[in-house]
Amino acid sequence: TKIDGKTPKEWMDYMFDHTLVVAEDDPYINAFKQMDEAGVAQVRVIPATGAEKFAEYIYTKLNSFVKAETDNRVRVTRVKFMEHGKNAASYSE
Repeated sequence: TKIDGKTPKEWMDYMFDHTLVVAEDDPYINAFKQMDEAGVAQVRVIPATGAEKFAEYIYTKLNSFVKAETDNRVRVTRVKFMEHGKNAASYSE
């Protein structure tokens, strides 16, 4: 089982390591996509941004992976996303 064709570590690195994460409804989405195509930035587009939305997005991706890997015997209960020491958010269902 993979997350978007990647192992969990590969996926996390791909999504968040030295990337520019942009909400799909950002008014400048086309400019960001052009930056990605030009090789200026590694742009990742997700439904919404912000610590709370990152926590929810990661929770959804990882929980699906964990449940598939364990035949629904294990699930993720909470994800805590930290932007830096002063800004963090958690998500759980």
